[in-house]
Amino acid sequence: MTETHRLTDERLAWLAMRDYCDQKSRKTGLLGFISRVMSAGDANNDHSERRSDKMMDYGLAVDDVARELTPAERTRLRETGMLPGWFVEAVEDRYQKIVRAQR
Repeated sequence: MTETHRLTDERLAWLAMRDYCDQKSRKTGLLGFISRVMSAGDANNDHSERRSDKMMDYGLAVDDVARELTPAERTRLRETGMLPGWFVEAVEDRYQKIVRAQR
C-alpha cells in the first residue's frame, strides 16, 4: 500500500496545489507593499497573519473544489499527483467567494 492510499483526495489535491497557493498568498500588491514600508516594525507580523489567513482560505477553496472531481480525475490524482486543467480556475473562483463572504 502506498502513502497516497492513506490520504484523502482532498488532501492530495491540497498537496498538488500547495506551492501555487503559497505563491498567491505571498502577493501583496502595491498597497500591501506600501503598507509594509510605512509601518516597518509591525508590518511583518501583520503580513504573516494576512498570509496565513489567505492560505487557510485557499485550503478551504481547494477542499471544496476537490469534492467536484470525477472518479477518473480522482484516479489520475492518486496515480500522478496531477489535477485537471479546470481545477486552478475553479479554486480561484471559490477563493474569491470565500473572501467576499468574509467582508
